[in-house]
Amino acid sequence: MSGPNLGRMARGGALNLVGAVSAGLLGLALVFVVARSYDQATAGAFFAANSLFLILAVTAGLGTDTGLLRAVPRRLALGEHAAARRTVPVALVPVVGVAAVAAGALAVTAPWLAGLLGSEDTGGTAAMLRTMAAFLPLAALQDALLAATRGHGTMRPTVLVDKLFRQFAQVVGVLAAPLVSGDPAALALAWALPYLPGALAAALWYRKVAARTWASAPPATAPVASRELAGEFWRYTGPRAIGGICQQALQRVDIVLMAALSSPRDAALYTVATRFVVVGQLGTQAVQNVMQPQLSRLLALEDREGAQRTFAIATTWTVLLTWPVHLAVATAAPVYLSLFGSSYAGAGQWTTVVLALSMLLATIAGPLDVLLLMAGRSGLSLANSASALGTTVVLGVLLIGPLGPLGAATARAAGILARNLLGMVQVRRLLRIGPRGAGLPVAVAVTVLCFGVFPLVARLLVGSGPIASFAGLIPGILVYFALLWAVRGRLVLTAFTALLPGRRGPSSPAPRDDSPRRMHANEA
Repeated sequence: MSGPNLGRMARGGALNLVGAVSAGLLGLALVFVVARSYDQATAGAFFAANSLFLILAVTAGLGTDTGLLRAVPRRLALGEHAAARRTVPVALVPVVGVAAVAAGALAVTAPWLAGLLGSEDTGGTAAMLRTMAAFLPLAALQDALLAATRGHGTMRPTVLVDKLFRQFAQVVGVLAAPLVSGDPAALALAWALPYLPGALAAALWYRKVAARTWASAPPATAPVASRELAGEFWRYTGPRAIGGICQQALQRVDIVLMAALSSPRDAALYTVATRFVVVGQLGTQAVQNVMQPQLSRLLALEDREGAQRTFAIATTWTVLLTWPVHLAVATAAPVYLSLFGSSYAGAGQWTTVVLALSMLLATIAGPLDVLLLMAGRSGLSLANSASALGTTVVLGVLLIGPLGPLGAATARAAGILARNLLGMVQVRRLLRIGPRGAGLPVAVAVTVLCFGVFPLVARLLVGSGPIASFAGLIPGILVYFALLWAVRGRLVLTAFTALLPGRRGPSSPAPRDDSPRRMHANEA
């Protein structure tokens, strides 16, 4: 039994964490710059437009990011290197074609969409949509190529190209845009242009990574027919394509609904109030990007004990990374909102709190969707995502009118919880895997104490201003790291010794009492 490679997970997770922190800060900076540089109507129209762009980019991706992350490591683990290599063009050609069609449709329908979003300046919003449309194929191509590099076991291209370069270039561009032109199209161009060098860098990096893999490949096994290869890939990826659309829509449709059912100004307020969720999700993705190829390999080798251990560790690390963000924002919502300007301060506090609490419940369930996907259950993943999206849209239509941003937050929270509850039932019944073990209760207790109890006590003693927030967070952070060091073994943080020079860290599960019994593949 191979077990999870904890040293590799730690190295990849640490690199992804750097990327996630940087991307989170840059994402907040982008919202901050737009909110302070433009009026609320223009900012809201921009946030709605780039939400539509991102939904279309995922749509054009056809689920190939997850398909490649499952297919490439699986083929490599089984020694089918030639099949792994041929899988990538099988994925890329349809992606580019669909993205080109989607870009054309977005450009043609831009005036109608601008009116649908309730924009006061329909011409300016239409110009933003048309400008973004030109870069849609590049965004889809970049994402697919970076997924292919992750399938080869390297996280560096994703972190450097997407998390660091693209997001940094977007912030710089948005900062410079109003100095060059006040036209909304200039803002859209500044935001979308980094996808061009990003796609080029991703293509070159994939070529380099793939060449290194093929150079060390063992003698070729019996070739897999092209029809069989494409059929297997798209049978799995097809449901994932729709599921990916639902997932991206779940993250962005609330902003679009706010603009359409309320106003672009409320959409800007809602985006600011809920932007912290993206920061937390980047921490989740930092762990999941490393976990996906690991799980694909372990499940392909029928190592259920290793898969259980990997899932439990990923859940614990996700709580440690994300709960501090969500708890800190929930306990200091007024201070958080005031960072974006006086027009946002004092509004949207309960919107922020509702989503923060829902994210706590979502992350403690573990990366359920990743586990279903790597186990080949893309149909169940699609059903869960569609249920969550349907819940969000229906409740959004019902609640945004009377409650505004709070109604949108409530709708999104209900969708998130519905998806996770369905995933929990499916994973337990079909795979018999759960987040138990790897010190999860300890992780919850540590984060709640340091980022929940400390800030609330400070608010009771000092008040709700910035001073109170710092009075609670600073000692909380210090105690947090001290406690992590004290219980590092229970939290499997000792795996990060692989980051030290000359140290490799553990590569397989150590404490046996935290791991469930080995199950046969037929039990799934």
